[in-house]
Amino acid sequence: MFFAAKRYAATKNKLLHCGRCCTALAAYITMNKVTEYFEKFREASRHLRNVYYAPTDSDAWEKQKDFDELSLLLFKHLVCAPLDIKYDEFDWFCVPVPLFKLRGGGTRLPIMINRIPESDHGYWDHAIDMVAPDDLELSFICYFDWDQEGTIDHRYIMCRIIDAKESKGVIGHTALVESHYVDIYYEPTANK
Repeated sequence: MFFAAKRYAATKNKLLHCGRCCTALAAYITMNKVTEYFEKFREASRHLRNVYYAPTDSDAWEKQKDFDELSLLLFKHLVCAPLDIKYDEFDWFCVPVPLFKLRGGGTRLPIMINRIPESDHGYWDHAIDMVAPDDLELSFICYFDWDQEGTIDHRYIMCRIIDAKESKGVIGHTALVESHYVDIYYEPTANK
């Protein structure tokens, strides 16, 4: 483990001193895979919601409000605390968080893109529904389920398209990707 860390540090320093095309690669290397923290949050959140905060006709809105507050606390303790992130600096689950980027695996990434830029509701039927896994820079917003009144699964991640290599026309749009198609990376320098 020691030798791997030493080799990583040496490679990172070489890339940072190159100053040309290596800048993007150096940024990529400084990102840490944090999918495991998000998966813990996802499991805890959906279990609590489905078992203890499932809405009924008489108290649906009150239970949803209580669950939203509990979700923020869970996220603070299961994701932010282990990563030493200042929790109060972001409007969690409402806007894209530049610290967390999604990266697809495989050869293609299925994606549902909203027709209207920056909208988080409406039609998710943009003509682009499949991209290369490295085409789009996706910034995490929240987990998403179609039916808020039934059992939730947090199957989808809502994200904002921050940049694109090929699909430039969708920059600024909100998108949904299935959580099992992506890993989540933490880029501590994204907020500086």
